[in-house]
Amino acid sequence: MRSLTLATVALLALSVSAPGSANVLPIITDVRTASSGDTVRITYDIVDPDGDEMTVILGVAGTDVKIEAPHPAASGAIGPGVASGDGRVIVLVRSAFDGTLPEPLVPRLMAYDGTGLGAEMIHIASRGGPDFLIDKYEVTNEQFAAFVRSDGYEMMEYWLVDDGSIDIEETGWNYAGRFRWLAPRDWDPAQAAPWSTSETSNLASSPVVGVSWFEAYAYCKWAGRRLPSSGEWREAAGLLDAAYPWGENLQDGSVPPRYAPANVRFGFDKYECEGFTTDGHTYAAPVGSYSPAGDSPFGLADAIGNVWEWANDVVAVVDYGTFSCATRPLKGGSWATALSELDDPTKDLCPLYRIDNAGFRCCR
Repeated sequence: MRSLTLATVALLALSVSAPGSANVLPIITDVRTASSGDTVRITYDIVDPDGDEMTVILGVAGTDVKIEAPHPAASGAIGPGVASGDGRVIVLVRSAFDGTLPEPLVPRLMAYDGTGLGAEMIHIASRGGPDFLIDKYEVTNEQFAAFVRSDGYEMMEYWLVDDGSIDIEETGWNYAGRFRWLAPRDWDPAQAAPWSTSETSNLASSPVVGVSWFEAYAYCKWAGRRLPSSGEWREAAGLLDAAYPWGENLQDGSVPPRYAPANVRFGFDKYECEGFTTDGHTYAAPVGSYSPAGDSPFGLADAIGNVWEWANDVVAVVDYGTFSCATRPLKGGSWATALSELDDPTKDLCPLYRIDNAGFRCCR
């Protein structure tokens, strides 16, 4: 009996809620896997806060591959009519899958509820505050497209920053209208896959980039979630106990460095190797591409590298001359961050900025 290493798998869940209606995206948690020969048993908990039944779809992380029921490769709690509950089981048969599954195979789960794509979330028993849930992965293009399709850019209530952190709640909404934001920067809404026009993150499972803090805030509010604080992000990333999510060592010690469990630039100041890469990802990688090697002890993926992630704190009010801006933090670095800059990378930006290597993940 040959041993089986698990490849990265994604779950999708669809409810019967009408598109555009107020809704909270379903949540998948506590994903467990067991393998025996050619069979992988995937167990998960799922809840839809609105009580909707869901259609569950199985996908493969690090790629755009999806397995939709009915399918000879998968059986069990997959397809229509899945209700909230614990211990749902999908059985995946590798030999019945039409194509090659990547190695190692680590589960990545998503949830779709008829309004949009949710995500697998991780429960953090916080040391310094209330417990919280945080997305295991960065929000993807496919997830964000559901927000665009459901008229998220036309619904002011999602854009109102009503947490007291800014004086004028409508600031983001007003600027979105002024700049005629209809989708993330570099997207073409006329394309069937609007994100495909992005030069740096153009797969369905790539992290969405080119979004301002206000767009990230609006998406989270639409999804019934919120942006994490810097403290929550650091705790979930495992940075309270180690230099990096995966431990103390940045790379394998070779000179120049040839490996890191994250999507970053391989470069030290004394080497002319900025931009050197061996992993096949010049820009953003599909979420989960570095799991499990780069995951935190809690299971958070892609915290270091891939794309910068917006957090919710107000850092400082900066006067730009024609307007002032309460800057917000970006955490974790990106594909454009050098190894020599990875000492808990963070930077502050005006929340209106839309850069091609910054995205986000949600909390609840």
